[in-house]
Amino acid sequence: MIERGVPPAFTLLRYAPLGMPLAFGALPVYLLLPHLYATDFGMPLALLGLILLAVRLLDAIQDPLIGLWSDHWAERHSGRQVLIAVGVPGMILGFYVLFHPWLGALWLSLTLALVIFYFFYSVTSVNYQALGAELSSDYNGRTWLTTSREAGALIGVLLAAASPDLLMKYFGRDSGLDLFCGLFALLLILALLPLRPASMRRPVSGNTTAWWTFFAPLKRAPLRHLLIVVLLSQSANAIAGTLFFFFVDEVLQAHIWAPVFLVVYFLSGALGMPLWLWISARFNKSIAWRWSIALATFAFIGAFFLRSGDLWAYAVICVITGLTLGADQSLPPSLLADHSDGDTQSRPGNYFGLLNWVAKAATALGAGLILPLMQFMGYSQGKHLWVLSFCYAVIPALVKILAIVLLGIWSVEGRMMPSSKTLSGSI
Repeated sequence: MIERGVPPAFTLLRYAPLGMPLAFGALPVYLLLPHLYATDFGMPLALLGLILLAVRLLDAIQDPLIGLWSDHWAERHSGRQVLIAVGVPGMILGFYVLFHPWLGALWLSLTLALVIFYFFYSVTSVNYQALGAELSSDYNGRTWLTTSREAGALIGVLLAAASPDLLMKYFGRDSGLDLFCGLFALLLILALLPLRPASMRRPVSGNTTAWWTFFAPLKRAPLRHLLIVVLLSQSANAIAGTLFFFFVDEVLQAHIWAPVFLVVYFLSGALGMPLWLWISARFNKSIAWRWSIALATFAFIGAFFLRSGDLWAYAVICVITGLTLGADQSLPPSLLADHSDGDTQSRPGNYFGLLNWVAKAATALGAGLILPLMQFMGYSQGKHLWVLSFCYAVIPALVKILAIVLLGIWSVEGRMMPSSKTLSGSI
């Protein structure tokens, strides 16, 4: 039975852990690989961007189909736990190959490893997110579930941000990467255990439909608006994430501090989650989200003016953008779960497939287009650093401003909070 009200603590504690290894695995693929393959392996930025764009777009296309198929399977088998576990071996394999590529066929190795990792990651993550929608039907209860999941995710990214450099420093490059991949596998397997009890299983009921109906929810204008804003906000985040190590290494000249900046960023995100939870309960989710995007925009603009040695100023920017991360990660899934309630069919997997589709398309566009653009604008390692600063700071800020404007014009709420208070004309 779907719970109403705030989910009990034992439900949150069992649901949250899998968010940690999923984020632990996603962060290096999203944040570390572009810099690693460009600097250590010498892959041209344009080729690297093209591979990331193509594979991410393929990944985005498959997500709605995985979501719809998952709904059908879960309906027949009364739950999603098996599907959540199915993706784990494939994720472990793909992750290992990404950090142990075949140097004789680097582009082929990268492409195949990304395809394997993303496919199995989608199977697990879509069903994990859909389970969160099925565990509660309450407006604020959904936000508690997504916030608990993202809290686990932030712990995962903290570990992923700090552990590679530490492991390679103490065990050497090759052994350090082996241990890094092993740690990912261990965390994945352990995080599956809390989801096994029968109390975490929810029957999936609804009318089985044809595969092409995955786009049917897009007929609802507020849902389309939500996904467009997600596309914009996540594209800006993807640009900054892709260029993070380039910016810290070359503009700030502070490579040794990169793991510290990442920890500050993600730790600020974890600490900021209660703030956005309170704001979304006090007003509504879309207002809280809009405020967070505005705050991130000011921080990005400030980053453009940083130069070598501006470590404290950049740390402040990491704190500010980190605080907004919790809202950007937890509020859109909670809004989407509200939209799924308004559907006459029970298909939250389809809805989260759509959300992942858009989020991954955003990552593809952000990472895939910014690297060729930098090369086109004349950037190369150590040269034309203004291009790097412009692409890292100004372009994400402009995209975020567009998202803020659209959130002020459009409604993205799936339903209004009971007795909610709104702020007319607020940022």
